[in-house]
Amino acid sequence: MDFATLSRRMKGAQRARNVVTLMLGVSIAANLLLTWRISQENTQVVLIPSRVSDGMVARGAADVRYIEALSLDAVYAMYTVSPATIRYGRDVIERIAAAEDRARLLDAYDDIADDIKLRRISTVLRPEKIEHNLPRLQIVVEGMLSTYLDTTEVSAQRRRILLTFIEEGSSIRLSRMELQEVPK
Repeated sequence: MDFATLSRRMKGAQRARNVVTLMLGVSIAANLLLTWRISQENTQVVLIPSRVSDGMVARGAADVRYIEALSLDAVYAMYTVSPATIRYGRDVIERIAAAEDRARLLDAYDDIADDIKLRRISTVLRPEKIEHNLPRLQIVVEGMLSTYLDTTEVSAQRRRILLTFIEEGSSIRLSRMELQEVPK
């Protein structure tokens, strides 16, 4: 090789090195700017209750919002079901049910789950209205229950579900779920 060829190759290698160095510098600067921006933001995450652990009662008074969250968790677990979410829904019902009523509630859930698996359908409950009767620890959830075959909606019915809770020790637990007549 002659000197001119070596010189061209060396200048090409130097240009490639400079481009890689420049790209690396831009990448590091962008990461530092993004890190600074994230550290300056005040973010707030709102979590919808989906894993209820205990349902504690504060000083003997049940919190309406917490009982409402338990109610929504229960109706979503019982009525928003697909073949892929059956185990999750059963776990939710098992977790929030009162000890003496757990077997009955799980049997009702298993009946629904067997129907879902057998017919290969999915159901989705869309709550529209929630009524409270706090002295009796009752919540009524009213909404539309849609049934899907794959991704096609095959039926939609209005549902009104009465949920009754009991105090068990120092916690609130689900005791009953009953379908009620929908007023016309």
